Amino acid sequence: MNLILAKVCSFLTNVPLRAPKDGEVDLGDRFNWIYDVTDVINAVKWPLIILVAAAGSIYAIVLGVQMARADSTEKREEAKKRVINVLIGVAIAVGLTLLLSLLIGALPNWIGSPEQQ
Repeated sequence: MNLILAKVCSFLTNVPLRAPKDGEVDLGDRFNWIYDVTDVINAVKWPLIILVAAAGSIYAIVLGVQMARADSTEKREEAKKRVINVLIGVAIAVGLTLLLSLLIGALPNWIGSPEQQ
């Protein structure tokens, strides 16, 4: 695991930083890497939401079938609790992903330009 992290860090430190696009604040050489991170997060955000929602939906359907086929009340109640937990988990995951996208979009503006500090 440490080898993987070392290679990722080595790769990231050798990647040339991109210049700010139109409408973006120039954060100076020290913080321009934030734009690279926000670009990656924005590229991964929607596929991640779709993947989590699809996995949660499939699991909820499987649990619904288990609940319908349950022989006893105990199994039915256990499946019902699991369905509720899956729905809560998917809602939290999607909500946190959307909150992360809002925070990541505002991150460069929070840091500001070096002249402002």
